[in-house]
Amino acid sequence: MAIDLIDIEEELASYKGQWFVINCNSGHEDSVKSDLLQKIESSSLEEKVFDIRISKSPVMGKNNKIVDKNKFPGYIFINMHMTDETWFIIRNTPGVTGFIGSSGKGAKPLPLTSEEVFRLLNQEEVNSKDKKVGKGNANQPKKEKVLYQASFKLKDVVTIKDGPFANTEGQVMEMDFEKGIAIVNIELFGRITPTEFEFDNLSLAYKY
Repeated sequence: MAIDLIDIEEELASYKGQWFVINCNSGHEDSVKSDLLQKIESSSLEEKVFDIRISKSPVMGKNNKIVDKNKFPGYIFINMHMTDETWFIIRNTPGVTGFIGSSGKGAKPLPLTSEEVFRLLNQEEVNSKDKKVGKGNANQPKKEKVLYQASFKLKDVVTIKDGPFANTEGQVMEMDFEKGIAIVNIELFGRITPTEFEFDNLSLAYKY
């Protein structure tokens, strides 16, 4: 695994440009990425825009199938040379609502640091925890659903233990006790963003 992480870090650092974050409407990331690729090709920007990514990670979905889940809905990552031309064309691509990190009034955004790039674009491992109840023979009597327990409650402030947001604090906005998942508001790219975490990856910081 250590070798894989080193390879990923070297790959992300190998691109010629700097990494920036584009904002778009949540749920439309793939279509906006497709429009961006077409706009780059039609505008002959291949020598100035080098990569466009949606940060996804494999998770266990329904029927134990592994699916790619968007880690940051509404955000697209782009590696590019920030010039007046690329700044104008990318911002005016259909579906793009702006760059994150711009102070407005025509000011160009600040790029991500190398640490931020690796933390935000590195894929996490599949969560192999089996959350099904009553495995085994189909003729076995069904067991009651087991609800997950948490050391916090709604509106409490929690600290993320592991992953790309380790040591970040946020407020709990939703809790799913059947899945053991909480929606936590954390600050991402300078704005509050609801993000999903497992109960066991959260610890109580202080009560609401």
